[in-house]
Amino acid sequence: MTGQKPSPESRGDDGSNPPPDSGAGMTALSYLIAGILAWGGIGWLVDHFVGTTGIFAGIGAVLGVAGAVYLIVRRLGA
Repeated sequence: MTGQKPSPESRGDDGSNPPPDSGAGMTALSYLIAGILAWGGIGWLVDHFVGTTGIFAGIGAVLGVAGAVYLIVRRLGA
């Protein structure tokens, strides 16, 4: 009927718990992208105020990747 959810028996499970590794790859990728963008952006701002041409943005991006890998290993146990 309209507006009713299908019963859990029709899916073969109770629907409460997702599979154990669902989304782990996207989480890891999100950590990497966010680390590069956030720390690279901070480095770019430092470059802008100091007057250099990209050195701090590069350092920030590398630090962002290192921090993201640390988080991935720590939180996802990869």
